[in-house]
Amino acid sequence: MSEPQVSLVITTYQMPRHLERVLASVAQQTLARQMEVIVADDGSTDDTEQVVRSFARRVPFPVHFVSQPHEGFRLSRCRNMGAAKASSPHLVFLDGDCLIPPDHVEQHLRSHKPGVVTNTYCVRIDEPTSKQITLDLVNSNKYGELISSRELRRLAKINLKAWFYTWLRHPKKPALRGGNAGISRADYLRVNGYDENFRGWGCEDDDMGNRLRAAGLRIHYILHRTRTYHLWHPPAVTKPTKMRLGPNYGYLVRPMRLTRCIHGIVQRSPRDLSVRLTGQPNDAAAVGRYLASRSWIVDFEPHKRTDLELLFWPGNGRFQGGADCKVLVVLDEASANRRVPKDADMVLSPSGQVGLSHQVRLRLDDMAGLCTALGWPEQTVQQQRRAA
Repeated sequence: MSEPQVSLVITTYQMPRHLERVLASVAQQTLARQMEVIVADDGSTDDTEQVVRSFARRVPFPVHFVSQPHEGFRLSRCRNMGAAKASSPHLVFLDGDCLIPPDHVEQHLRSHKPGVVTNTYCVRIDEPTSKQITLDLVNSNKYGELISSRELRRLAKINLKAWFYTWLRHPKKPALRGGNAGISRADYLRVNGYDENFRGWGCEDDDMGNRLRAAGLRIHYILHRTRTYHLWHPPAVTKPTKMRLGPNYGYLVRPMRLTRCIHGIVQRSPRDLSVRLTGQPNDAAAVGRYLASRSWIVDFEPHKRTDLELLFWPGNGRFQGGADCKVLVVLDEASANRRVPKDADMVLSPSGQVGLSHQVRLRLDDMAGLCTALGWPEQTVQQQRRAA
């Protein structure tokens, strides 16, 4: 077999019977001989791996199984594991409880354009109907006949809303549905994949969608071309009654979000931060010493999105945008008596007291505080405190 064109990444945990039916639908894909399948498992202790190994012996395309110790619900980590194993230039993600029609992967690949993430949604199958969907029914590809017209009308409304949000150029909609998404591997790596700081149910897709849009990509729904069929199962134990009550909501709405996340498919250190300078500082030598002490990567490409945009005081100029976090660096408080720009997200100063109430205010040497504000885990924050 030649190199695969597309990698189908399927995430699963403790649902081997659902996975068995899902894999049966995968075996019927029109692009079967041009794809590879990667099952990314969240630490199942049942016969999930045996189901995958048995399936791999029966199909004409490569099938890989990757797993991790189960330490709570870690969907972001599973998707990153699958993406890291992939060898093709295009990724299609699927949840291990969703059946797919025979042309599902083909429709994702055919609909792909540069700068676009293809997305669709699922038919929700109730418990009695899910029990009727046997392996034989999946193999005959007739399970779609059990779906109610009401459910299909619901999907049609979702597709219409997605089109409308796209027409409006809405900044946050349509929402990304990670278990139904197709993306180039290069674009996935550009944002460093899913943020693994999301543990427990929910919010990882919303965060990923926000970061993809910040990177200049758009979410394109293809519900008119394909859909998935979600088999019923009890909800995850960590699923809250409302998203804002869940364990991840506070992290989702954090004031500063790096497009290329900290804890993703690659684990970034504070020294990996990319920065762009703006304005004209009065003391270029002092700026050079400050940057050298941080070992940050200074990016001179004007249109490339960076982590931080730095404006130094004393000096002249203003923020230009194109960075995730606008940082005012006050090197000399005594000579910088001008009004603080309202659009600064963070202000660093010798005392740590300069800035407005809505801004993060830190001392110049407080790398631990900067790491906390940008989302590094507590272990990294403690390392920075010890190094100070």
